[in-house]
Amino acid sequence: MRRWLSVLGLLGCMSCKFGQGDAKVPGEPLGTFEVIAELQSSTCGAGALGSTDIWEFEVQLSKDLDQLFWLNGQEVIPGKLARDGESFEFDTRVQVEVFEPEPGILGCTLNRQDRASGQLDYEQGDEEAVSSFNGRLTFAYIPTSDSDCSPLMGVEGGFSTLPCEMKYDLVASRSDGDGRDADEN
Repeated sequence: MRRWLSVLGLLGCMSCKFGQGDAKVPGEPLGTFEVIAELQSSTCGAGALGSTDIWEFEVQLSKDLDQLFWLNGQEVIPGKLARDGESFEFDTRVQVEVFEPEPGILGCTLNRQDRASGQLDYEQGDEEAVSSFNGRLTFAYIPTSDSDCSPLMGVEGGFSTLPCEMKYDLVASRSDGDGRDADEN
């Protein structure tokens, strides 16, 4: 069971630690941010996929015109930056085969949808230097119509119900210098 759940990764594509092999920063770097996420609601069940009430991670942001990029250390996730230059949103989807079908067993494939939205805050008097951001991060888990995910239900680290979602409120502050040289670190 743990092997199956580890395939899903709680918030995999949105929150990996930086390390060797960081993705190249596209556009203009905005900085590296320490994010504190607080669980606001979950229909997945307490501790589903290792979730906790408070969760901390680091992310880099960069922008190119109306695109905002969320760099988690493994991949670049493109998002939209509104005309106001402050409001943003990201929407990613991935389909994960948790366990393969076998004779007499349908198998389990989940669609995971990750959504983030929020507001960038700039340093006073400098419309290019992002000092912090806040927002909401939602993870939805939806089994495909040809799946039987019942082995994931009611077990430690599994789900209490499917489909389900987890919603986190985000508060982030810049953890590097001005962020303009973030791709050189």
